[in-house]
Amino acid sequence: MRGPDRTTRVVLAAAAVLAALTTVAWRQSSARETMKALADLDRQIELARDEREELTRDLMIKEGRAWVLEEAARRLGLRPPREAEVQFLPGVGQ
Repeated sequence: MRGPDRTTRVVLAAAAVLAALTTVAWRQSSARETMKALADLDRQIELARDEREELTRDLMIKEGRAWVLEEAARRLGLRPPREAEVQFLPGVGQ
């Protein structure tokens, strides 16, 4: 028996090249999808960091005495006592 004829070899070589090109195209497509997903995650992380910074600033403001006094006055009608309204009890705080 003779080996594969020339036509068979050409067909097999073309099939191998086509398979290689298909594999390369699939890998590139997969890589693009992965890179897009990573870029989306990077954007989400950056947004989360920005939101965290904003919440930290907001918390610092709301923990401050000025904000607490303002909100107590606005919501509850409270105010700091005047000097004449303060009474010191003997023996307390000594």
